[in-house]
Amino acid sequence: MNARANQLLVAGGVACLILGSILSRVVEQGVRVEKIMLTPNTPAIRFVRETPGLHPVVLLAHGATGSKENFFRFGEALAAAGFDCYSVDQAGHGASPQPCSLTNLLLKPQALLGTLRAVDVYIGHSMGGSVGAWNVREAGFRPRLFIGVGAADPLGEDGPPELLLAGFFDEFIRPAFLRARTNATVVISPWSDHALEPFDPLLVRAAVKASCAAVGKPPPAAVTAWRWRLVGLILGMTGAFVLMFRLPELHPRLAQTRKWMVPSILLTTGILTLNSWIGVMPQWRRVPYQLLVFAVIWLMLTGVRRLRLPRWSLAAVTALLAFVCLALRNAYSANFFVLAMLMCTFAVSTVLLVGGGVVGWIAARGGSLRDGDVAMAIFAGYGIGQFIPLSF
Repeated sequence: MNARANQLLVAGGVACLILGSILSRVVEQGVRVEKIMLTPNTPAIRFVRETPGLHPVVLLAHGATGSKENFFRFGEALAAAGFDCYSVDQAGHGASPQPCSLTNLLLKPQALLGTLRAVDVYIGHSMGGSVGAWNVREAGFRPRLFIGVGAADPLGEDGPPELLLAGFFDEFIRPAFLRARTNATVVISPWSDHALEPFDPLLVRAAVKASCAAVGKPPPAAVTAWRWRLVGLILGMTGAFVLMFRLPELHPRLAQTRKWMVPSILLTTGILTLNSWIGVMPQWRRVPYQLLVFAVIWLMLTGVRRLRLPRWSLAAVTALLAFVCLALRNAYSANFFVLAMLMCTFAVSTVLLVGGGVVGWIAARGGSLRDGDVAMAIFAGYGIGQFIPLSF
């Protein structure tokens, strides 16, 4: 490819990234989104409609290895329907300064009741659903409606009305098991799995309708701003891949930095286009862990290369460990918490190592195997360090 064509491609990639970043910040009209500290140790995102008066309160709790940003879709849609929504970081997750422990997780809803005037609707995904269900059974937590997303823990005989939402491809809860529940309303989406449930339009719409019914409000039309954010994500990632392939070819000196440049482009794009939904913004508290994970992955890649094994073998190992934890969790339910945390950590690590393998392959094109290893370690190290629950 001649230099002029390469320059045009790079310019197009930059334009896509800029436009994608702008569209990724579109929020439904009339909805205000603000980051707050709900308690001294609970970072939260508040979604509220910009109308005067009191609104019914919704508390949203994400799952293991997640963050408060995971419930952006639910919070935005419910705020547009007239609710005051709070999506919180669980202990040890996201920007939470608390260590991840079973005690800190279980006590969170009760601690928040001292700050919120009431909780009309509770929505928990996976671990967040389990934490909320425990508070209903054991601590007298009584919202008007309990919504479990990818979670089906029992609420007890005198629990509130329950809505269970899940994807047909949920890896942990089979649709047949949910449909067998006679004490809850069940909605199954035909196209999402466990990780995609918080972003599924069908499940979001079901939650809005049920929440409105619980407080006697008519449900509004479905929100549409999320489509612009999705377009922004696609444009941004398209621009990122163009830049990862073509930017190092602009100049020999740039080519020498491809092992740093390639993962940096993708991570920067993720921060600009994905942070609203996933929470990938850098956090000083997590930097030491990210550096540690980078070093571990780099050492493992060095060993893998000496054994003449492919990079994807690391992802294969973490996938195997995730399945082992799942099998042990099913066999020994008493160790559910530790095994669930390990299972989710290994599962997320597998996804990020696969993504890191792609980044490493791009960096190694026109470079060296060592360039690819460094690029993979940077990308996967940042991602794993960003999402692993911190226990101290």
